[in-house]
Amino acid sequence: MNLPTNKKLSVLMLIFLLAGCNAYKYGYTERKALNTYQLVTGSEDNFGDKRIKYNESFHRCPCFTNFLASKGSPAVIYEYKTEAKIKGIKLFYPAADSVFVFEEAKKGKRYSLIKESRKMSEGERETYRLLKTNQPS
Repeated sequence: MNLPTNKKLSVLMLIFLLAGCNAYKYGYTERKALNTYQLVTGSEDNFGDKRIKYNESFHRCPCFTNFLASKGSPAVIYEYKTEAKIKGIKLFYPAADSVFVFEEAKKGKRYSLIKESRKMSEGERETYRLLKTNQPS
């Protein structure tokens, strides 16, 4: 890059701002997202869809990103923190009757790994049905 120093700095700042924006939004909306089921609809205005995008950006994890690229967006997500303050997210795919759980390897490590894959419980299926039924038109 043969740009003058001030232009290089401007380009670097722009890259940082664009990359950091979703990570900032992740933290800003985290309290609202924790311990709640969020429907993912495919709409960019939907909170669940935003949280998926923010999680991808915040965790910067090829494991998580590649998983979403191969499986597609889940129908529902559930974000939580363990007693040890480790962040986790459950991805629900009702059509496949599956749940995939991702957690940070250690507290504060912004790298989530798949911890568990299993069938949905009856309670989770019912939660999904309720979310779909109560979804605004």
